Amino acid sequence: MEITNELRAVKKVSWGSIIGGVITVLAISLLLSTLGTSLGFAIVDPTSNDPVNGAGTTVVIWSAISIIVSLAAGAFVAGHLAGNDGLIHGFLVWATALLVAAVLGGIVLGGTIKATGNALGSIASATGSVVSGAGSVVGGGIKGVANAGQQAFAELNLDTKLQPEQLEDNVVAALRKSKIETLQPEYMQQQLDGAKNDIGEAVKQLAVNPDNSDTVIQGLVDRLKKRGESLTQDVDRDSLTTALNQNTDMTPAEVNKTVDNIIVAKQKTAQLVNQRLNDMQSKIEQAKQRYAELKQKAREQAAAAADVLARSALWSFFALLAGAVVSALAGLWGVKRGRHHVSSVTH
Repeated sequence: MEITNELRAVKKVSWGSIIGGVITVLAISLLLSTLGTSLGFAIVDPTSNDPVNGAGTTVVIWSAISIIVSLAAGAFVAGHLAGNDGLIHGFLVWATALLVAAVLGGIVLGGTIKATGNALGSIASATGSVVSGAGSVVGGGIKGVANAGQQAFAELNLDTKLQPEQLEDNVVAALRKSKIETLQPEYMQQQLDGAKNDIGEAVKQLAVNPDNSDTVIQGLVDRLKKRGESLTQDVDRDSLTTALNQNTDMTPAEVNKTVDNIIVAKQKTAQLVNQRLNDMQSKIEQAKQRYAELKQKAREQAAAAADVLARSALWSFFALLAGAVVSALAGLWGVKRGRHHVSSVTH
């Protein structure tokens, strides 16, 4: 009965030994991460055409080595301290270290990659951030589709400055009393200001809903065309004459002369405003093409980053799997070394 109890006691898991092993994993991992960061800086040549050539592969390989070495050392310590069940203690060191790494944001398993990735980030974020930053690269690529719209259309600038028409106060008052929209003194200015607001609103919509970009851009072009068409319509001479006759004390001859002057002035202003709107439509078409190119580039970057993330995750899986096996074996070795040491001391 005493022998059975003694065997059961021997079979208990030593969590103190496991914690000691995990602390060893953390310490060695941080040490190797520091060396990996130095390695990341050393292989970068900012003056070359391809400054991060081979950096991604080097970082992944070094990270895998760091994981296995750190886990092996920690499992060995745990097995040596526990003195029994090396496979179990080594495996539990691996499992506990993995959970600690997840909680601490990848300090153990992603420290080297994260540190080196940050160092290379300003040069090539997709290559430098192999695992820890790859998700943000993918997110940045998708978000880039939205940002591409603002980037492409942000440079659109419509000149809204117009010289005010030189009209006498009684003529201005008469035009306002007519309540005819196209005869209002500020009508041309309103069209320009409205066109500028249309552009700003379109840019905002592109940022919020980039997938609907074709509809947004076409809607903007249609609104500008509509404003331009309203400017090219001839001024209703009869309505203008009636407004001046009813609301001023001018003689018929003065009214006719004023009407002629107003029509000529409005035609010149309309030509200027319409030219600006036509130029803006051309710029929008150019921005549309540029937006399509930027959008395609952003999607390609997101796809490339997703591919890097997938491959890196696969390598991480194999590294962790190898780490589990190595941890179990290292724990078993630690137990054997501990027993060998005890035997040597006894003899």
